[in-house]
Order: sequence, then C-alpha cells, then structure tokens
Amino acid sequence: MSRQLRAAAFTLAALFTAGYAAAQTPSADELVAKNLAARGGVDKLKGLASARLVGNLSVQGMEMPLTILTKRPNKMKQEMSMQGQKIIQAFDGETVWAVNPLMGSAAPRVVEGPAADVVKNQSLFDGPLVGYKDRGDTLEVVGPAEVGGAKTWKLKLTRKDGKSMLIFLDAETGLERQWTATMEQNGLTMEIETTMADFQATEGIMVARSIRTMMGSQQMAAITFTTVEFNVPIEDSEFVMPK
Repeated sequence: MSRQLRAAAFTLAALFTAGYAAAQTPSADELVAKNLAARGGVDKLKGLASARLVGNLSVQGMEMPLTILTKRPNKMKQEMSMQGQKIIQAFDGETVWAVNPLMGSAAPRVVEGPAADVVKNQSLFDGPLVGYKDRGDTLEVVGPAEVGGAKTWKLKLTRKDGKSMLIFLDAETGLERQWTATMEQNGLTMEIETTMADFQATEGIMVARSIRTMMGSQQMAAITFTTVEFNVPIEDSEFVMPK
C-alpha cells in the first residue's frame, strides 16, 4: 500500500511540476506583444514609413562608414565606403542587387540564392515578428535560454517556405538579444548569429545601436550606429538597381 501511495504522490508531483512549468511559459503571442511594447508600441511602429541609420562597420579589422536606408514595407539599401569606393547591397522589394568594385567590377549585379534570401529577410521593415501570421509564418516558444549572461526566451520562426530562424527575446525587457539562422552555400551549412545590444530610444522607438554578426566562433562584422532618423523622405528609385 505504501508503495502505491508513493507512486501516486510521485505522479501528482510530476503533473503539478509540468502544469506549473506550462503556466510559467508565456505564449508566442504574449512574447511578441511584450516585444512590440518594449520597442515603443504598435502605434508608433506602424507610424514609421522610413528610416536612415548612419554608423561605422568593422570587418576584419577594417573600419568603414555605413549608411542604411529602409522603407516600408520591405525596401532596404546598405552603402559603405572602402578605399575610396562605394560598396552597395540593396533590395527594391523584388530584386536583390549589389555593387562591389573590390570584387573586380563596379557594375551592379543581381544577387540570387541564399545570399539574396538573407537580404530579403533583413529588409522586413518591422522585423520578423510583426505580421508573421499574415505572411503565413509560424512561431513557437522553444523555452528559456541564456544569451550573453542574460535570461531570454527562445522562439522558432518558421517561414512558409520551410526555412526557420531562432529569435531570442530578453526575458526582462522583451527586446531582441539575438537572431540565429542557417545559410546553405557551396554545399555547406553555416550558422549565422546576429547579436543586438545598446538599445537607445529615438522618437520613442528603441533601436539597437550595436550589432555583431558571428559565423561559428568567428566575428564577421560589427556595426555601431551613431545616428538614427525616422520618416525621412526617400524615393523608391533609391532602392532600384541602376541600368
């Protein structure tokens, strides 16, 4: 009888623990709502039509000025200067293109494949969490995780094309700490980590002023933004590949 009582007590304890853990785990929609509130609120975010971010990019010990232009819903242009020459990467909503004289040609070229997918995903004006259901994506809470010593909630966003990324939201503030995605290139699978830090408010909108990209254990790039402007006039032609 005592053995049966102990078994029953163990079962009840296990059920209670599982139920408590489930009660403590927020839903994906709750985490998204907290993230949007932390960033400044849905109304303020929806009131943004464009942005210009100016800063510095560090790549393999080299520093270069960087300007990023974005426009709703998914237009983006990155322009940097190196050795007196402009390097451009852009998306006009349909075509990803680039200019890189250091690769042997100053002519604009269309970018396709995995590299283009990365740029398209970066070009979502409001980020990957806003409107994910409307895009046909799914979002699930994987569980708690630690990023840079901070407690976070780990979410898995799966796009309708089947590709996925991990998003880590700070458990206290609700702001993004890290994105993790994989990219297939030349038969190899590479994991890319993008870490955000030093969030500061601009017109009531929280923006990460420090972004670091890692591939494996190697830092690929680090960006520090010095200026952030919203609702600046930007013509659509700014994002179109020159002919």
